[in-house]
Amino acid sequence: MKLFVDTNIILDSLARRQPFDKKADMLFVLGLLKEQELWTAASQFTDAFYILTSGATRVSGDVAKRTIRELLAALNVCNMTRLEVEAALDSSWDDFEDACLYQCARKMKADAIITRNKKDFEQARIPVMDCDELFAWLEQEKGLVYDFIDL
Repeated sequence: MKLFVDTNIILDSLARRQPFDKKADMLFVLGLLKEQELWTAASQFTDAFYILTSGATRVSGDVAKRTIRELLAALNVCNMTRLEVEAALDSSWDDFEDACLYQCARKMKADAIITRNKKDFEQARIPVMDCDELFAWLEQEKGLVYDFIDL
């Protein structure tokens, strides 16, 4: 299954935003293990770096780079071309960034967009769900149950 992962899910994991960090981590483990094919847009890494180094989390550039590099092992990167940018500009979406991300999700033929801000993708013709909904769907539809193991 191809899943397009929104920036807020990436930040939930990288910035340890509770209570969302554990489910985000669990999603990225699925990507690391190649159980699900996770995708994101290249632009989301620059956004994440900026937020990590200048936001409330305020980590050093070296720490931000290291954590982003570790997360890259779980993700495929969709590069936007002029076609996706033009499609986003031509769309009726108010938020240009979300329109661009949606075009990336369409380009890589995502089965779903994973985000905590579902309202940002109300116009999407791809299913949109948060991590809780994804794991519930995987359990109900595929019989796959994932949980945390404290070590």
